[in-house]
Amino acid sequence: MSEGRPLRVLTTVETLAPVGGVEVCTLQDVTGLTSRGHDTTVLWHVDGEHRAAYEAVGATLRGPFRFDAAPRSALRDLAAFGPSVAEARRARADVLWLNRPEQIVWAQVARRAAGLPVVAHLHHLPNYERTRLVMSGVAHFVAVSHHMAAVWVAAGLEPERVTVVHNAVDPGDYPLGGPAEAETARRALGLDLAPGARVALAYGRLTVGKGVDALVRAWGRLALDPRRAVLVLAGPEPDAAVAEALDALPPGSWRRLGLQGDVVPLLHAADVVVMPSAEPEAFGRVLVEAMSTGRPAVATAVGAAPEVLTGEFARFLVPPRDEAALAATVGAALGWREVDQGLGERAREHVATAFPHGRHLDELEAVLRRHVRAR
Repeated sequence: MSEGRPLRVLTTVETLAPVGGVEVCTLQDVTGLTSRGHDTTVLWHVDGEHRAAYEAVGATLRGPFRFDAAPRSALRDLAAFGPSVAEARRARADVLWLNRPEQIVWAQVARRAAGLPVVAHLHHLPNYERTRLVMSGVAHFVAVSHHMAAVWVAAGLEPERVTVVHNAVDPGDYPLGGPAEAETARRALGLDLAPGARVALAYGRLTVGKGVDALVRAWGRLALDPRRAVLVLAGPEPDAAVAEALDALPPGSWRRLGLQGDVVPLLHAADVVVMPSAEPEAFGRVLVEAMSTGRPAVATAVGAAPEVLTGEFARFLVPPRDEAALAATVGAALGWREVDQGLGERAREHVATAFPHGRHLDELEAVLRRHVRAR
């Protein structure tokens, strides 16, 4: 239990489904806040499999509501906010914790109607050209990395209104997985691999922006025996360029799985996890998820990835879209169990030390508590 009186926190989600890092972060933070005795109400737009997890921790769910607004349909969109704004008033919250800054128009209406201070959590790039104007009235901002804070400050926010709270994962949610867990996970996922085969994994959106096409071509450069090493991609339907690159690989050298609600089996099935983004990442949640389970993660040195892969793990950073460097680094990392058996344990310890989950919740809670409305 945290110090001080319990908070009443209102937040929103576009979907109750694990379609991306924002949805997963929001669920895990709501779980952490409710475990500390805070009362959390979640307004949602699209229902999904996260409903059960929210209900299990005691969060109040209300929906469906729309939160988006477009200039061409502003009057209609503002009128559609009526039910959700009424629900925001009924929640009698202390603070509106906005995890989707693109919903700021809705949040501004709710702020005025319900007298709610707004704390905006910056998980991604700014959505509006006139950021400072659109975000006026927001009490404070939480950025998931120093990189993300710098981007929003460059867009017009005052530095003193932005606090960096790095993302984190609960190690209990991402348990250590060794060779035995790897074989079990591979069978459960239906990967059809020979015992002892090496696996490189990338998961999430399979797009050019995420650099997956470059990863596929880098994998082709390695020319590994498909009986000994396989590339696994997990996510929605890939971009045409990614699909074309996959078609050029030798038969049997890759596997593709759909979007996975539970990524732990994916991680346990892998020897190395790759985040090959061509575009800057706001944080790089994939990296801490992978390392928490005890395997190295390779990433391009863009966005916040260099904030995550520090110390000895900086050697797993490569330039974006440098297929030769990516191939060399991934290829070397595949066999880490033979050359450095302690690497997995050190990766897990790095996450626990650099991004402790308890500190993350402490810092988030402190920001929310500083900006509650007076009762």
